[in-house]
Amino acid sequence: MVFQFFKKNTFDKILDFYEELILLNSQNTNYWLALAVNSRTHHGSQLTKELVMTPAIDSKKKVPLFSVIMAELPDNLFQSLFIDNKPIYSHSLHSSEEIQEIRRLFNRSIDQLIEQEISQFKKLLNLGEFSPRQMENEEKALEWLRVSFEYLEKAILESLTNPDFLFQSTFFCGINPKTKMREIRLITFNLDITFLLLNDHNLRVLIYNKKDGENFENLKPSLMGDYSLKKREIFDQLINLLSVLAKGFHA
Repeated sequence: MVFQFFKKNTFDKILDFYEELILLNSQNTNYWLALAVNSRTHHGSQLTKELVMTPAIDSKKKVPLFSVIMAELPDNLFQSLFIDNKPIYSHSLHSSEEIQEIRRLFNRSIDQLIEQEISQFKKLLNLGEFSPRQMENEEKALEWLRVSFEYLEKAILESLTNPDFLFQSTFFCGINPKTKMREIRLITFNLDITFLLLNDHNLRVLIYNKKDGENFENLKPSLMGDYSLKKREIFDQLINLLSVLAKGFHA
């Protein structure tokens, strides 16, 4: 892949970067995506989003590592772009038209990455056997998720509409470089949520509820289990939650 960023003006460099990112993701699903919203500030930013796409270690062809920092300031948007940890652009945009276009491209990239991962997850969940052996436990887990995610969705919407609250979330999906397994992980408010696709195409769910002062190392999961019969319905609960989170990712 050849990039011609330095032969173009600054705004065109950004446009090329996002087009390459979107195109590459449509051709390759072996990425590990990390997205952080308001995990830290840049230049006193009011809203900061950071996106990192790490290629799978066992990828057969050389694919680049992409990373983006986008920081919203009162009168401009600060954007830093990196490929293989090398900066290709770092500058503030002041034109409202350019800022609007960059926001659109960033959100489009996130949407496509997450939709691609959900599609892969659903496709693989349809493989394998559906065992009714743990039907009662799976029904309980499904109900627990419905109730818990309903409260979480309300809290997310409150953080997006109430100026006294700050929306913060960290999201991961794709092929985890450590485990080499397909995974979706979300850390938001006091919950750490992991949906893991097992080798037999069943679904493992791990959810931790971390209260103030607690250490994750000694914390027992609030929900933990491997699911077969209800795995698609359980995964649908996560999809519904992500549709609400998208409002924060797009902010």
